[in-house]
Amino acid sequence: MGLLDGKHALISGAANGIGRATARRFAAEGAAVCLIDVEADPLDELVAELTASAVGAVICAKVDVRDEARVEAAVADAERRLGQLDVVVANAAVEPPDDASILDLDLEVWRRVIETNLTGCFITAKHGARALVRGPGPGRALVFTASPTGVLGLAPGQDAYSASKGGVLGLMRVAAADLAPFGVRVNAVMPGLTDTRANAALLADPDARSAALAGIPLGREADPSEIAAAIAWIASDQASYATGSVLIIDGGVTAI
Repeated sequence: MGLLDGKHALISGAANGIGRATARRFAAEGAAVCLIDVEADPLDELVAELTASAVGAVICAKVDVRDEARVEAAVADAERRLGQLDVVVANAAVEPPDDASILDLDLEVWRRVIETNLTGCFITAKHGARALVRGPGPGRALVFTASPTGVLGLAPGQDAYSASKGGVLGLMRVAAADLAPFGVRVNAVMPGLTDTRANAALLADPDARSAALAGIPLGREADPSEIAAAIAWIASDQASYATGSVLIIDGGVTAI
């Protein structure tokens, strides 16, 4: 049996990076999945890939998580087509190159990052949580993708991103208290430096990569599949007593 056999999940930001790896892991673990992202082509490619091998249904929708009406409609469609939702993963985020120090950060950049990473996360969680509360039976879970930048000042020049991720942690904790009476668990997975498109330029620069890895006790970046494994576990019934928690998968960065 797969870790997520019989589960029905919605994953935002599923077209690339950690979201894409999470979609693959959930499908491999037996879940039916609804994948949402603003990028249609890689999303369609992923659906075709997973449909060829997945046990459960695989559906998708092109959705900008800042658009509440579109998110609400996607959640309703997922409930209708999959039958119910048991897991929601609020993962969609941007990490733009024009983020900057507070001395230089443009207000438009700040608003774009906060609206996607925090407000978009809230919108996904809001409508996802309503679906989870409507769902029958035990084993319902909401998972946020967090970041060490939300708790430590380790990303100078990424002030908007860091602030947005700090907000995600606050939202997760209070949502855990809000939803516990309904039997819905709420947790966050906190990845460290991961080999994704957002980090491609850093990892391609030997000096920058070496400097970044120097602060990681395990001495390497994560593969997205390693983060996806943690998300799958915290969403599964094996984590049935975990709520309001942060599962840190950062190679030891926050331990030192």
